[in-house]
Amino acid sequence: MNHILHEHIIRLVLLFILACFFKEIPAGTAAGDYDYSHRKRDCEIMVVAPGGAPLPGILIGIAQISNDFAFGGTIRGEAFDTLGEYGERFLSYFDVGTPENEMKWENVMKCSEKCDPDFLKADFLVDWLLEKKIPVRGHSLFSNEKEDRIPEWTRNLGTAAFKQAMQERIDTAMGHFKGKVAQWDLINEICHGENGSLPSSGMLQTKSGDPDIFSWIMDEARKRDSVADFVINDYNLITSGDQTTADQYINIVKPISSKFDIIGAEGHFGADMNKSSYEPKINYLAEQLGKPVWLTDVDFSFDTSQAPDKIEESMRTCFANPNVGGLSMGGWCQRYMSGSDLTSYFVDSLNNETPCGQRWREVRDEWKTVTGGNTDDSGKFSFNGFQGKYQVLISCDFDTFYLEPGEGTKTVEVIYQHEDAVIHALAGLKITEIIINGISAPVKLPARYNRQLFLTTYSLSGRQLSRSPVNPTGGRHQIPPASSGCRVFRIETADRLPLYTGKITAAR
Repeated sequence: MNHILHEHIIRLVLLFILACFFKEIPAGTAAGDYDYSHRKRDCEIMVVAPGGAPLPGILIGIAQISNDFAFGGTIRGEAFDTLGEYGERFLSYFDVGTPENEMKWENVMKCSEKCDPDFLKADFLVDWLLEKKIPVRGHSLFSNEKEDRIPEWTRNLGTAAFKQAMQERIDTAMGHFKGKVAQWDLINEICHGENGSLPSSGMLQTKSGDPDIFSWIMDEARKRDSVADFVINDYNLITSGDQTTADQYINIVKPISSKFDIIGAEGHFGADMNKSSYEPKINYLAEQLGKPVWLTDVDFSFDTSQAPDKIEESMRTCFANPNVGGLSMGGWCQRYMSGSDLTSYFVDSLNNETPCGQRWREVRDEWKTVTGGNTDDSGKFSFNGFQGKYQVLISCDFDTFYLEPGEGTKTVEVIYQHEDAVIHALAGLKITEIIINGISAPVKLPARYNRQLFLTTYSLSGRQLSRSPVNPTGGRHQIPPASSGCRVFRIETADRLPLYTGKITAAR
């Protein structure tokens, strides 16, 4: 077992122990007036034996791995060479990754004459993200803003030749990353031109000679990838003091809105990040186009003492808003910020976590459901959890499921393959009371069950301390004295199927 997987299992086991004691860890009280109910859904886990018989009395732990709402961040290849723990930091903050520059057209074809695209740097990041099971945002297929966003060799081409170069860009990039990219930033800065202008005809339209070039890009891209979500990005959609850019964006994309999936609102907030300003603009875009908004490339430049509260406000505002599907940080690592005045970093230049990064993690943890308990007489365990990806732990077996948004209760069937699963499928369960240091431990067993049970104790960190046989017909048992502190005890079968879990304070 590799080191990362081993650590992941240990963390999940610890979450499972917490779930056994405390059932569900609720969101913190700092939520205020925010309503997250639309981010949750009822779910029931149906545990069955390999033959399909329901298994009552099974102790299970459930821990959420990631949210359906996307908490993402940019990722930069060169940082892996200069910051030893850069990858670990990224994984502690984000569920979705966006290569910062490595996939862009001008960067994979850095040549004055036509050349083959070089995807080596992008491949490193994409492969790393997929190895960690992190969805990838492709950034970006095209930018419409200015000439330094296209390869040097394309800048003096005639219109027909330039459009052919665009065709080749679509074919090579989308073909190369097909099946690896969950979402493509298809066109960036669709409204903007040089120096922040809002031209009536953009660079791609002018250079291709095609006034319908945006529609053409989307049609050709969809031929290459029928699965990935398509995003149209621009800045000043929600960060501007007025709605001029938002209205121009709507006018440009509304006629082709059926061809893309997500509104990408770049979150370059500068020194003004006020929810009373940006949230109405988010809602306006979503209502006008009937699509979710993702905040991308989020950064800001106000005083660092304000950063934790402001990042929390933006997280809660976005997570509570049904019109928002994701929040992706741009500048989160100080050493690689795009501007020296930016203060939105989660780690400083030495890769030490800042209060802003700590707050991001703490708020995110509120929205990860952890729960557990025993299946009922029909083999079900029910809970209400935040939508997203989960792992189920039964004894030493893991299973994964996704709780997607939707109406009604989702039912997930988990087949428990363990040999002792058959004992739970038998009819005639009875409750056997086993007394541990004066604590009653009721255990559900078939009426004629006669196999040996065991009393096992653990430290709170999960280390086994003792293991001794107990009588399956009941009785009193004493845990030997130990140094002061809490311990976990479990009544379990010979192959460690848990039947009851409790805790006790044991002292000499």
